[in-house]
Amino acid sequence: MYKILLKVKKPIDAELNLMNLSSINLIEKTEKKITNIPLIYKNKKCKVKDIFTIILKKNNLDYDEVFISGSNKFFNYIGYGWKKDHLRIDSDVGSFAAVKMRSGKLIINGSAEDFLGSSMLGGYVHVKKNVQNFLGSAFVGSRSGMTGGTILVTGSVGNFAAAHMRRGLIIIRGNVGKYCAFQMISGTVMIFKSFAESIGISMKRGTIILMSNGKFGKRFEKSGVINFIFLDLFAAHMKSNFSVTLPDKKKFIRYFGDKNANGLGEIFLKKG
Repeated sequence: MYKILLKVKKPIDAELNLMNLSSINLIEKTEKKITNIPLIYKNKKCKVKDIFTIILKKNNLDYDEVFISGSNKFFNYIGYGWKKDHLRIDSDVGSFAAVKMRSGKLIINGSAEDFLGSSMLGGYVHVKKNVQNFLGSAFVGSRSGMTGGTILVTGSVGNFAAAHMRRGLIIIRGNVGKYCAFQMISGTVMIFKSFAESIGISMKRGTIILMSNGKFGKRFEKSGVINFIFLDLFAAHMKSNFSVTLPDKKKFIRYFGDKNANGLGEIFLKKG
């Protein structure tokens, strides 16, 4: 297997479409094959060799590693349909990162623009700063949001996070904007800090775990029955995979709704 370093030759100042870069998952790992992967920059066709210098080395792992150095908000479609390999970005990225991602890992040591993880199928994404709107939501022209995998955002997230989400796990360590989990069908969303009152509008099923206090209107009713089994399993998962220790399960209040949409979703709100 290989370690592949792609370093930007000169600053990118307009949209760079990296959708085809994901073919690196499939092709033979030679410098010639990699340098000739087609890209689009400033709406013109180009190749990887026109944008990046390439360093190719063998590693001792059972997967390939791809490192991109010199990225910014113009880097769109990074990790589109990505699978099996590990992709690490040293700074910010643009929109549509990890759209339709299938497996593997994407680590972004910066922030991301809109539609990160839209219609994601599997894999793991970690954004170490912030994400703009439509995190894990339905991709343009699709009815389904994220259907599998895990997204961890260390910072905060904008509006419509987890809209139309069907499965998977989204963890937001910061704040989240308006309409989080809009028309959510299944899956789990965990938010550590503030959220808007519009959270869970038209939610059908799924679970939202809120670690700070806030309001979500009368669309959700308090339930006298708490699914302790789910909380036990979720707490074990968080501790094992993210080194996060959740409060005692008895410190949560369970709500269900959205009543206005005949929904059976649930919100666990941490007391106090």
